[in-house]
Amino acid sequence: MGLFNFVKEAGEKLWDTVSGNHDKEEQAKKVQDHLAKTGIPDADKVNVQVADGKATVTGDGLSQEAKEKILVAVGNIAGIASVDDQVKAATPTKESQFYTVKSGDTLSAISKQVYGDANQYNKIFEANKPMLTSPDKIYPGQVLRIPE
Repeated sequence: MGLFNFVKEAGEKLWDTVSGNHDKEEQAKKVQDHLAKTGIPDADKVNVQVADGKATVTGDGLSQEAKEKILVAVGNIAGIASVDDQVKAATPTKESQFYTVKSGDTLSAISKQVYGDANQYNKIFEANKPMLTSPDKIYPGQVLRIPE
């Protein structure tokens, strides 16, 4: 548990971050709807509150993988600068690393940097499904799960 930081301007655009229309309940509902659409297992077991660019995610009984995917999916929404992890995993295991994509990055380059083998890129891709739909579709500022 803890606070994870994200690039506020990067990510899926669920609301207009410029307009000033920042109704907390509406934003929270949009985030919940977004999670439901991702197909992440157990996304329906969490509750999300949004205030001033910070999302607080609460829940209980999730797998470590589902928990991390949910936190990353919430953080990769434009307008969310940080995610407060208040989710309890059913059987806590070692947490994955997280990587913020930089301009010019590819999954192969990230894999080479993290694992020492560019051909392990599919491991990163699989760990970030369903948020990633293609290994070629990553963007600067996006945060990815990097499994062991």
